[in-house]
Amino acid sequence: MTTSPQTSLNSRRVKELDQLSERLGVAFGRMHLLNEALTHSSSAAEQPGVKDYERLEFFGDAVLKFVISEYLLERFPDYSEGQLTEIRSVLVSDKVLAELATSLNLSKYILLGKQVQMRPSIMAQSLEAIIGAVYTDLGLFQTQHLVVKLFGNQATAIDRDDIKDNFKAELQEYTQARSQGIPTYTVMQVDGPPHDPIFSVSVSIEGKDLASASGKSKKQAEQEAAKIALSIVMGQAQKN
Repeated sequence: MTTSPQTSLNSRRVKELDQLSERLGVAFGRMHLLNEALTHSSSAAEQPGVKDYERLEFFGDAVLKFVISEYLLERFPDYSEGQLTEIRSVLVSDKVLAELATSLNLSKYILLGKQVQMRPSIMAQSLEAIIGAVYTDLGLFQTQHLVVKLFGNQATAIDRDDIKDNFKAELQEYTQARSQGIPTYTVMQVDGPPHDPIFSVSVSIEGKDLASASGKSKKQAEQEAAKIALSIVMGQAQKN
């Protein structure tokens, strides 16, 4: 009689997986998929016939990007493609994935080989594999529910932090769409004391200075310069 992957899990491991499932808010039908998503290659190498999470991670990465893309389109209906892409790239980064995995205490459940220590990258990969496992076991709806639960607050924080009114991204989209290359930003001068500097930045397109602005940081000054430049180039386009 052949033992199924699920029944081969011992009672202690099943209890651990049940605990994590409850934390995720997901009721797995095939618990062995969750176990697979938590099995690092170093652990699988020590147990013949055991699968590691790499295939589920590969799938989960694609599923996550798809679900996040759909979510962002609905969440931010007025945002440009560039803004949505920037938010998504931060959300699916190893840094954010590792932070979410840490909040779930995922390191407690991941199986490692004897010579391997836990790393943030392993936790990030395992979380992607879990997303792949949820889709494989329960389908799209449950996966969407989990992704929104995990990433919704992160999307809000990222939007408030860096993405909203990203005029640099919008200006670059505009110029690249018209084969004008990438805008160039130059710090013209820095005024004020070292602890409270004011940066003056200019932006040029195809070697032609188009606008300048100041700000308390280089980033802020660049955003202001891009905002002015964007209004100029769009105004010129409307006249033409």
